[in-house]
Amino acid sequence: MSLRVETVEPDVLRLHMHSWQGRLAGYDVSAYVVRGVLIDSGAPRTREELLAAVHQLAPRGAIITHCHEDHAGNAAELAASGLPLLMDSSCELALRHPAPIGAYRRLVWGSANALTAPLRTFDPAPLVVLPFPGHTKEHLVVWDAERRILAGGDLFLGVKVRVAHDGESPRLLVASLRAAVALEPRLLLDAHRGAVHDPVPLLRAKIAWMEETIGEIETLGARGLDDREITRRVLGREELVGWISRGEYSRRAFVRAVLQRGHERTAH
Repeated sequence: MSLRVETVEPDVLRLHMHSWQGRLAGYDVSAYVVRGVLIDSGAPRTREELLAAVHQLAPRGAIITHCHEDHAGNAAELAASGLPLLMDSSCELALRHPAPIGAYRRLVWGSANALTAPLRTFDPAPLVVLPFPGHTKEHLVVWDAERRILAGGDLFLGVKVRVAHDGESPRLLVASLRAAVALEPRLLLDAHRGAVHDPVPLLRAKIAWMEETIGEIETLGARGLDDREITRRVLGREELVGWISRGEYSRRAFVRAVLQRGHERTAH
């Protein structure tokens, strides 16, 4: 396990975390420190390195964007150390009563400890915390309006992301991406892609691709095709991570998410 602290620009640090398990799966993850505020806590597999970096950098508080273990994996330890934390209330509930996670997630990221300490709050100003759901229901982003820096958690990840977790909402994600474009950030701090300069064209490209893809999926679903056949036609053959995760994080889960949310809109 390793953690490297990189300077993105003045008062913006990237805490770039690797493990051999993550490299095997093709994933690493980053937390950031912006204006003295830690954004996300990394995965349990890099716990010792993350806590050592936090001790050295002494942030004034931390914000957890969402409750996946690669972002909230060390929140329990940060809270126990007395560091003030901000997160969505549903994220806090999930961390206090963690549900079992799949074997691939335990392998790649490790299992987080349950949050037991009370949360101390703080004012992150001039940073602003905004709800940007889609990747998860409770997903937050952090906005530095003065410098037009957006710490996006898992908002972006890439233009053509053909896999999704069970429970994602692609339509909500598109709405959040549009809200991000409206902010006109000059710098996007992405948890897996790193620092993305001039991100607006990429955000717009992701919106266009997602809307086209969602439309294709919904059209085929209305014709009565099942999710397996729709996946094959629209997104292609399943990626390795789809097989390793037994479909939990997969192209087929992306299709299921689109169809499920479509049924929910019809029901309402």
